[in-house]
Amino acid sequence: MITLLLVTSLLVTPLQGSQETFIPRAQATMPGPALKPSEAIARMKVPAGFSVELVASEPMIVNPVAMCFDEKGRVWITESLEYPRFQAGPGRDRIKVLEDTNGDGVADKATVFADGLNIPSGIAIGHGGVWVANAPDLLFYKIGPDLKAEGKPEVVITGFGRDDTHELPSGLSFGPDGWLYGLNGVFNPSTIRHQGKEHRFTCALWRLHPRSREFELFAEGTSNPWGVTFDDLGSAFVSACVIDHLWHLAENAYYHRQGGPYPPHTWKLESIVRHKHQKAAYCGIHWFDSDAYPAPYRQKLYMGNIHGSCVNSDRIERDGSTYFGKPQEDFLTANDVWFMPVSQKTGPDGCLYILDWYDRYHCYQDARRDPAGIDRLNGRLYRIRHQSSPRVAANLDLGSENDETLKKRLSDGNGLFRETACRILGERLAADPTGHKTTASSLANMVDDNGLPLRTRLLALWSLISSGPLPKTDHVRWLDSTEPSIRAWAVRAAGNQRSKDMDITNAVIRACRSEHPDVRLQCATTLAKLPGIDPLPHWMLLLSNSSEDKVIPAVIWQNLHKRLDNPQSWKNLLATSQFQSPAGVKGQGRTEFLKRLSGVAIPGKGVTPMIADSIAARLLDDSWDDSDIRVAWLRAAARDANETWKNALLPVAVNIGSREKGVLGEEAGLLAATLGHGPSLDRLAQRFDNPGESIVRRMEALQVLIKANHAKTIDQATSTAVDTSQPESFRASIISELGKIDQESLGEKLVSGWKAMTPLLQERCVDLLTQRGAWSETLVKAVESGSIKPSAVGINQLRKLQAIAPPKVLPRVKAVWGTVRDGRNPAREQVVKEMSSMLKTAKGDPMKGQVVFAKNCGVCHKLHGAGQEVGPDITSNGRASFEQLLSNVFDPSLVIGSAYQATTVATKKGRVITGLVAADSPSKIVLKVQGGMLESISKDDVEQVAVSSNSLMPEGLEKQVSPQELADLFAYLALESPPGTNPSPRKIPGAP
Repeated sequence: MITLLLVTSLLVTPLQGSQETFIPRAQATMPGPALKPSEAIARMKVPAGFSVELVASEPMIVNPVAMCFDEKGRVWITESLEYPRFQAGPGRDRIKVLEDTNGDGVADKATVFADGLNIPSGIAIGHGGVWVANAPDLLFYKIGPDLKAEGKPEVVITGFGRDDTHELPSGLSFGPDGWLYGLNGVFNPSTIRHQGKEHRFTCALWRLHPRSREFELFAEGTSNPWGVTFDDLGSAFVSACVIDHLWHLAENAYYHRQGGPYPPHTWKLESIVRHKHQKAAYCGIHWFDSDAYPAPYRQKLYMGNIHGSCVNSDRIERDGSTYFGKPQEDFLTANDVWFMPVSQKTGPDGCLYILDWYDRYHCYQDARRDPAGIDRLNGRLYRIRHQSSPRVAANLDLGSENDETLKKRLSDGNGLFRETACRILGERLAADPTGHKTTASSLANMVDDNGLPLRTRLLALWSLISSGPLPKTDHVRWLDSTEPSIRAWAVRAAGNQRSKDMDITNAVIRACRSEHPDVRLQCATTLAKLPGIDPLPHWMLLLSNSSEDKVIPAVIWQNLHKRLDNPQSWKNLLATSQFQSPAGVKGQGRTEFLKRLSGVAIPGKGVTPMIADSIAARLLDDSWDDSDIRVAWLRAAARDANETWKNALLPVAVNIGSREKGVLGEEAGLLAATLGHGPSLDRLAQRFDNPGESIVRRMEALQVLIKANHAKTIDQATSTAVDTSQPESFRASIISELGKIDQESLGEKLVSGWKAMTPLLQERCVDLLTQRGAWSETLVKAVESGSIKPSAVGINQLRKLQAIAPPKVLPRVKAVWGTVRDGRNPAREQVVKEMSSMLKTAKGDPMKGQVVFAKNCGVCHKLHGAGQEVGPDITSNGRASFEQLLSNVFDPSLVIGSAYQATTVATKKGRVITGLVAADSPSKIVLKVQGGMLESISKDDVEQVAVSSNSLMPEGLEKQVSPQELADLFAYLALESPPGTNPSPRKIPGAP
């Protein structure tokens, strides 16, 4: 009781100290007071025949984050009083074990297993202990006989970030193969140095072998995934925030990211849904397959929807080697904005259990802004029970059951019992193979028994796989199994154990010809892990057999392109029949693969002149029947060709350009001009000079001509930039390109046309003048003379100006603008309040606001498919409520993910460019700058790279547009669909 009172005093004080009265994000109004558990249950809506029962609540549990069940059906829960604390080190957080000692379905005993933790964000039971994600560490506690931690925990691995404490490592779960799986978020950079390897990553599904302690990344991408689950076939699914909510993750694949750069040459995959549920914040996901519920509610994915205060459901259908998700009716609707379902699991009675953080703040931005306002007194655990669901005996203990009983559990109707029995059998076989030899043989017989359900056969196989290398005779037999799922998992097991046995390797190679996509998908990954073979020809065979599949070609690519770093690999690739006769291999996957190959080959490590000549000859070969492939190679050559490629490609470009029409011929002409072909350069100069050509084609010509330092065209382009008779978009594009020219007089020419420029052109002009030191003095002089107002230069541009201005100019910069602030301006909070007051009473026209958006915001953001994606696509990001929208627009650096921090590159040629990193490879860095354009800078030309703690989005929009334009803009931003598409348009929560 004394401990409880002490904890309560710690909790009440910050709550009383919070003075914030803002409407939390994703909520339309101020939330009311917290409901009592019984009141909360009374508001909940579940399908007919179901009811919600309370298993535990405050004060037994507070701020619950993660949970799992052990062999005795006890619930292990992590609590966090420290959230959103950034600093690592000891804290007040705990692991608790909840027990129902009398079988009435209510927890009546709670034991503190361990304390001193700091946001323990994931928990799993297995291998004699408890695995806990407690960033920066993954910990392993041994379980003592009194349900207390036995000694200090083992730090299994360390290096998880704490940059963003709502994206910490989470979702700890044992997979079918016996590995421990977990997740990490997109804005939480992590570096794991373990067993002689270094792993740098952000958003990823990672895994750790519980015995060998081997760590690896299983798949990368998505956003802030907070839950992983496995279906009856062992496929992995995660739920994600902001972007699409449901993803099937295949090993070695790379998926769409919410933000941040992709590794070089990434072939990214997309989600498996085209629908959305309420809003876009998900926490937890669970594959439910238990006979405690009627059939319509089984074999479904259940996900916690934080902003929607409900539990969503999707069903999945097969789509080649992947899946497609379709929406189901919500399984639970809380009708209480405090409800925050952070975890969902099947319990010992076969029912779905829901862990509820229960807080008025859904969003981490509110938690950061007002950490004292986080509720630290509540927490609930619910059970959704069907009227036919039985209770569970209080003396449950799967850990004490013998092997025969556990084998029977593999066919149990309760998913928790099946998975737990599978794990325990695997642990026993690994610990004592000799003593459990009969069990292993019996499990192998179950795998072979066609009379058993496939689910049971797979569980038997997974028990064997998780125990260690499979017996060779069994393994080879299963590698040739007529049951695709058995065969696919046998292939995966060969890769996991890095088999050196050639009989097993040859069986994997035979599996590459399987007609089933699941088998071929596993082959694509396993081939990379088998020592002693060249996987390249087998990958190309898989590509020819899987060209229409949505995932397999991408997985092949992710494994294969990393090996193309030496002449022999390129020779082997060119010798494959798929490359020799590409016309015989049809499909989108083949086309995309060959297109992407150009980006690795040009320039390519290991590409000799002979190899370049061979590939160049292929470009002239009519068997390359797809012009898209040729176009991709020509474009890659124009962008990155080195001396090796120039000699091989110039005659090819001239040849194709002279005999081909349309896009292919034009791209060949662009390449020939890039390589210095005089007649081709002259034709491009004529194209740029022709007002009858499209802006896109004229800009294509200008880019090549600037690269070739075509003096006449450069002078003409500078004059066009200040020519008011030319289209605004054309002039804006020209100004952006002129930054590549080191010509001191250019700045003065642009300033001379300042007064006749539109706001968009003036912004582009200032951005240009802050790219080179010589131009910076021109800008300062123009401001001093009154030709340009000081306010025309934004804070990010001022920082660049301060960085590049010559020493003699710096005092003048300070005299005009004062000391340039580094970091966020706290005065923006007052601006947010003022704008909120003004916009809630102003009358805006969303149709006119669409125009304001296009001019001022669309150069960096997309909304409803329109605009540029430099920063986040705000269709589903940053508009969870009107208050959040106001904060993000008028105080853009308040909360910013690392992927959206401005990066400034200073080149050795005296240019300074600021943008978001789109790609970063050993050879170049690519910035995505305002307007969506990509600036590629060779690493040889990079002098310095600096990352700002500020957003790339400038402050001060309220000074750049009129009050009416602001009202129109926010009337547009507040709509959930484009204006004019819905007669009764819905607005985001809290919008006036």
